[in-house]
Amino acid sequence: MVKKWLAAPLLAASLLMAPMTDAASTAYFRYTLENGGQSTSPALLKNGMTYVSAGLWESSGLQVSWDKAHQKAQFIGWNKKIGVRIGSTMGVLDGAAVNLGGLPFMHQDQLYVPARFLVRSLGGTPVSWNAAQSLYVAQGLQTFSSASASYGGVTYTVDKNNGILYAADAAGNPRLLAKLGSELYDMLQFDFQKTPKGLVYLTITDVYGEPHINNAWYTLILKDGAVIRQDKVRYWQRYGDNVKMYGNTLVLTDGYTLRLIEDGTGKVSAAIDMAELGGESGAYLVEGMDDDFLLIRPNQKGLLLLVERNTGKRTLLYQELLDSGQQEYAETNDIPFHGDNLKFIKREGDALLFTNEYVQDGKVYKYILTGN
Repeated sequence: MVKKWLAAPLLAASLLMAPMTDAASTAYFRYTLENGGQSTSPALLKNGMTYVSAGLWESSGLQVSWDKAHQKAQFIGWNKKIGVRIGSTMGVLDGAAVNLGGLPFMHQDQLYVPARFLVRSLGGTPVSWNAAQSLYVAQGLQTFSSASASYGGVTYTVDKNNGILYAADAAGNPRLLAKLGSELYDMLQFDFQKTPKGLVYLTITDVYGEPHINNAWYTLILKDGAVIRQDKVRYWQRYGDNVKMYGNTLVLTDGYTLRLIEDGTGKVSAAIDMAELGGESGAYLVEGMDDDFLLIRPNQKGLLLLVERNTGKRTLLYQELLDSGQQEYAETNDIPFHGDNLKFIKREGDALLFTNEYVQDGKVYKYILTGN
């Protein structure tokens, strides 16, 4: 993106200068983000210039590191690198030496940098200086939030702002791997699984919101470093794990349709309509699967349903496995989410084994498949 920083008229620059003073005094910094958010933070006036906390770089998604002498700080994020030194007018912005226009300094254990440079470094535009309110205003600040993980000699990075996934080799050369389809927010986790026939199943989860009640899954199947299948699903007040594979079959879901993927080739062997099976609208979790059974849980009601694939028989497991008190709880509770707390553990022959996470009494509940 081409910025107009260097072309800013001298008049605009003069508007942003504070009255001359030798000692630091209180001011304020009001800014809007590129995506529309607005915030105001404390600032300082020193020697006729507005300074702001370098912590705003961290708020924009950059990670800070200091040298051993705690004199030089680097702020690094996706496609963004900033370096400043206490008491030096020279710094580094995206690999180029730049004049900061002022001297960074420490105040109450915080690093302060010239406001104009911070705005410039984040791609923003200075707007005005209000002398009566000691208020410096800027707009259009960008964020550079990202998350990364390494696997098999490749570093995978998600640009949270646009949901684009990149892959970089050992030399650090990135290439666009996939578009995840939406902005990502908070607690990102990567999970890599190598399949028996050499594919890589990558899951990126994003738990976000306040409180953290939103749960997004982005699933990708990679072959020879390229994405051959992908999906995404969002849940609300619902956690747990979706099945990724059983036997030589990989499982992908968008919460509504379940696709079965052949290992090695990535060919779709079947597509299952979970709303039709479960009888409830909305997204489903897939908590267990084999050739002859399927365990699915609707996001809204949260009651675990067993479908025997050979016969089509459907069983609400809480009604078969839990006592009357626990059944009533499953039907009425909403903390932390609606539904039962049955958790599938494993299969032993024709028996499916579960625990009840609500009581945590160590008891194993057994259900015998009838369709074999």
